[in-house]
Amino acid sequence: MLASAAWGTAAIALGVRGTAAYADPARPSVRRRVGDLTKEQWEAFVRAVRTLKTQGTYDALVKLHADAFTATHANGFFLPWQRRYLLEFERALQRVDPTVSVPYWDWTRDSKAPERSAVLSKEFFGGNGNAAHDRAVLDGRFAGWTPTYPRVHRLRRAYADRGKIPAWASPDLIANVLKNPDFQVFNMQLEIHIGAVQMGIGGDLAQPVAPNDPLFWPVACFGDLLWHMWRTRHPKAPIRSAYGNVTEESRLPRYGDTVASVLDIEKLGYRYDDVWPQAR
Repeated sequence: MLASAAWGTAAIALGVRGTAAYADPARPSVRRRVGDLTKEQWEAFVRAVRTLKTQGTYDALVKLHADAFTATHANGFFLPWQRRYLLEFERALQRVDPTVSVPYWDWTRDSKAPERSAVLSKEFFGGNGNAAHDRAVLDGRFAGWTPTYPRVHRLRRAYADRGKIPAWASPDLIANVLKNPDFQVFNMQLEIHIGAVQMGIGGDLAQPVAPNDPLFWPVACFGDLLWHMWRTRHPKAPIRSAYGNVTEESRLPRYGDTVASVLDIEKLGYRYDDVWPQAR
């Protein structure tokens, strides 16, 4: 396993080119809502993330995100690249523990008062940074987390409204976004709404080094779920965006996979639970 982990770290750092569709679709991973994880599933996720941190794989992923930020944001690569990036993280987790999948945070359910979300409680990812300690996150399962990129510091959060987080997209608003059959518009709108979540929580999450905060993964994972839902509703909608001149044949920055190679999540070897679609 150590050799595999070392290869994975090197591959991430160098931006290895290759196909994303290397999972076993006959045994898909199931991505679940954070609040629906059993205690054992949550603990397994936390252990795997901490192991990646110890191995150096986690910080290599953070650097990859920061280095690719300009090329993958505010253009048509946003959703396809995030999917490939999430898959990279999930496969790294599964080299540590094959039972682990990336959970998602349905942040629309907490849109009116985000700071009250259970996801931001001490049982899960912890809450706001402490103003007396350089906005360091002192509670939650990642209390004491120490990012190393671009320099060593304690994980920071700084809610945008004096201890509160401004309201963000509601379930009804996102339901309307899902109705638009134009990929360019949907991709742009979803990036804006995900950005509002990250900026509202602040700190590391509001920077190009956003994955410094482990909360990044469930936030981004829900965006990936929404894109999957959009694809099921508009299966014939082409992937076209004038921003970045992106099509299905375009190659993802730092990876080299085509956009087309990440469109089918079953072929990528994972699926989502049915909680969010049933609730809407």
